[in-house]
Amino acid sequence: MRLEAQSEAIRGIVPAEYADLVVFVTELGGTTALMVLLAVLFWCVDRRRSALVISYAVAGLALLLSLKALFALPRPPADAMLVPLEAEREGYGFPSGHAFAAAVVYGGLVSAYDRAGEPRALAAAGALVVLVSLSRVVLGVHYLGDVIVGAALGIAFVVAMDRVTRGDPTIGFAIALALSVPAFVIAGGREDALLGLGGSIGGLLGSQRLPALPALRSRLEAALVLVVGVGFVALVRGLASAVATVEPLLVVLYAVLVAGIFLAPDAVGRLEVGPLESTRP
Repeated sequence: MRLEAQSEAIRGIVPAEYADLVVFVTELGGTTALMVLLAVLFWCVDRRRSALVISYAVAGLALLLSLKALFALPRPPADAMLVPLEAEREGYGFPSGHAFAAAVVYGGLVSAYDRAGEPRALAAAGALVVLVSLSRVVLGVHYLGDVIVGAALGIAFVVAMDRVTRGDPTIGFAIALALSVPAFVIAGGREDALLGLGGSIGGLLGSQRLPALPALRSRLEAALVLVVGVGFVALVRGLASAVATVEPLLVVLYAVLVAGIFLAPDAVGRLEVGPLESTRP
């Protein structure tokens, strides 16, 4: 089922000298890269559509954690790894979280931004999902079957969320909260479970403010929102690392993180500074 022999063949194609490139590709499906991408799109491009995909990502994280814990299938053995990556040895191996997340976020963006009918957008999203998925096999942290199932589940999840949410991020975060509670119980106090629980709470609260957020007044204001937002995310992530062993605080911090991403434009929009209003974005 997990296609062990095929996975070994794929691993044999890429030599260890390309490990840094493979790690870079795999990070395109990691939590940090996807969080930054969605936050930047929210601040600078389209708030409702981006918030919708953020809700998909948080809900998907909770669902995946539950599935991993229920299947409880191990990762490939340590000697299968392209290079030693101790952090990648944690958790279960089926289905692949990176493949699932890449499909949910990149596929979700294509859907939310109404690009499903554009071959280039579909090809770009598909290429990213395939590259991230194959990188997991090459690194030796998943079997080919893990990433195929992860990507397929991600696509199916986007289709289901599209139908249920009807484009409303608040509904998406309500679903995320409903999935995050059992995920926390099943998966225990893993950081990802705490991120899912806190993120769904923060998203549910913050998304209700979306209609009231002021429009960007200028390119300068857009740049300021970006700087303030990135600084805020870095600060909260740093605080989360400092209190990593205190689960209730982590839930609160992750709730503040997602709510803060949504409210950053409001905070900057309250500044009465002439240059912020000079050039329309």
